[in-house]
Amino acid sequence: MTGPAVDLLLRGGRITTLAQAGDGPAEVQSLAISGGRVLATGSDADLASYAPHATRVVDLDGRRVLPGLVDSHIHAMRAGAGWSVSVRWDDVRSIGEGLDMIRARAAQLPDGAWIPVIGGWSRRQLAERRLPTSQELTAAAPRHPVYVQETYDVGILNTAGLAACGWSDAGTADPARGRLERGTDGAPTGVLYGTGAFAVPTGLALAVDHDQAVVGTRAMAQEFASHGLTGVNDGGGLLVRPSDYDALFDLWRSGDLPLRFRLFISAWTRGGELADFSAYTEHQQHDFGDDVLAVSGVGEVVHLGCHDLEGLDEVQVDDAAVAELREISRLCAQRGWRMSMHAVLDETVGRVLDAWEEVEAETGGIRGRRWSIVHADAASPANLDRIAALGLGVLVQNRHVLKGGDYVERWGERAAADAQPVADLRARGIPIGAGSDATRANWFSPWASIAWFVTGRSVDGAGVRAARHLMSRDEALRAYSADAVWFTGDDDHRGRLLPGFDADLMVPTDDPFSCADDDLAGIRSELTIMGGRITWSAGRLTEGTSA
Repeated sequence: MTGPAVDLLLRGGRITTLAQAGDGPAEVQSLAISGGRVLATGSDADLASYAPHATRVVDLDGRRVLPGLVDSHIHAMRAGAGWSVSVRWDDVRSIGEGLDMIRARAAQLPDGAWIPVIGGWSRRQLAERRLPTSQELTAAAPRHPVYVQETYDVGILNTAGLAACGWSDAGTADPARGRLERGTDGAPTGVLYGTGAFAVPTGLALAVDHDQAVVGTRAMAQEFASHGLTGVNDGGGLLVRPSDYDALFDLWRSGDLPLRFRLFISAWTRGGELADFSAYTEHQQHDFGDDVLAVSGVGEVVHLGCHDLEGLDEVQVDDAAVAELREISRLCAQRGWRMSMHAVLDETVGRVLDAWEEVEAETGGIRGRRWSIVHADAASPANLDRIAALGLGVLVQNRHVLKGGDYVERWGERAAADAQPVADLRARGIPIGAGSDATRANWFSPWASIAWFVTGRSVDGAGVRAARHLMSRDEALRAYSADAVWFTGDDDHRGRLLPGFDADLMVPTDDPFSCADDDLAGIRSELTIMGGRITWSAGRLTEGTSA
């Protein structure tokens, strides 16, 4: 052999490298992969000598190739555990379609088995613009408890679901931090509100064993790969415990995880957040893991007393909660941990910055460590200046694609149009990572998210972003790849298709640089590769030829 061994050679394409100025061409025809990394890029002629030494050669026939997509903020681990037992309504556009999915699942399950549809959809995406009723859910699956939850707004149980939760009669008490809607007789109707109420049917419906959680996590990761995702920055979730990651870690140890995970660990004890993180950071090392899975920081729920949910309701962050947040932040800064903190409303952002500025002045442990604010939808110019001064990044999502109309109703049209303030972030040089905040608060599709960043359109047209905050297609794709990996310190080897970088890429079903705006959200992946390994194939580009 006179040349280097090549695992895969892609040629005859339009390969977007996302190279920075001076690092190489923005587009090439050919790309060679060896040992999970990009070996070389260039024209077909430049890389012709690699073909005889390639295990596989794929002719792209002019197709576009992009760096693999990375969701900078998503709750994937939590979703994966229950993926195999859940029904998802992301693509449902009428109540009839949704009920048909429930009927179909009921036909596959024994009587008494739960059928959950937990988040990831909104009534605004449905033709009827309303929720299904408890009676409709009962008619679709009379012998199965059914629980349907619209994002974090409202849940609906059928008759069997109410019975399974023990909520069938007028004597039923409201759960802590939740409320049950009641009929004229005082009995619960099946409609429920609040995280405390949601937790009861969710806990019952998603009570899977370890093997089911492993199967579900693998299936979810492969579904993500079919959309072109090669990585996620996972934001933990409300009261998610370290032991809840067992299935994900087992899948990682087996070498069968088809998606890179960067984990941010949330507090898991209400009222015990400081103790949680004191113990966790004492016994765990920051950035522990490998190139597939690593523990990257703490967040997004650092202290439940500082958590303002979706920012649709007024939240009072008291001084005691901020004091504990300050202690947790000091602990993390001193021990070298990065933090990613949920804050939607400007007042919440300001209280977080109060704590972090004090910690930075004392320790010097925040600036340069890639700490971040998650959301910052309503951040004021003054607080954006403070974010820039601390060297923070901001993680932005397309949650308004489902709830843009809700924000117009609560905040007013002008304030909703300026959330999230992308143009103002860019003007200050604040790093931006794009994501979905799925899977309960939003759709998980990266292309639905990219389409929203480009067009600013909500699903029902009720909320439209200000034109100055829209991204170009190039900016949106960078925010979902090269920029997203900045937040975990991986930008020196991920997110671009350059020699020496991880061979993470996808071949979209349509060219996102030239397709119509209306077609962006519908893009999927023909072929997804993570670390040189095929994680998804539609079957049209993997045949190739062997040397």
